[in-house]
Amino acid sequence: MEFVKIGLLSDFPEGKMRKVEVKGKELLVVNINGEIYSIDNICTHEECPLSDGFLQDEVVTCPCHLAQFNVKTGKKVANPATGEDIEDEQTFKVKVENSEVFVEV
Repeated sequence: MEFVKIGLLSDFPEGKMRKVEVKGKELLVVNINGEIYSIDNICTHEECPLSDGFLQDEVVTCPCHLAQFNVKTGKKVANPATGEDIEDEQTFKVKVENSEVFVEV
């Protein structure tokens, strides 16, 4: 695995989500209180893009069936409305150097 540049810190405003593609993989990148976090962008339930959902504090809600994940840890916060038990999201290490943002993939 290696760190790949995904943009500048200014590309990731606080409290906002952004989808990035790195090495053929879709990642969700979020700025929470000045810290950058990244999880897999595809919901573990029905493969919907989490970046189309909404963010409240550090929890992203999937737009398809309302599954929820903590963007800091990738842990499932709530199962989807269908009631199925789902997997946590994969997390990715992020580092910021000289205002450049890198993710490890």
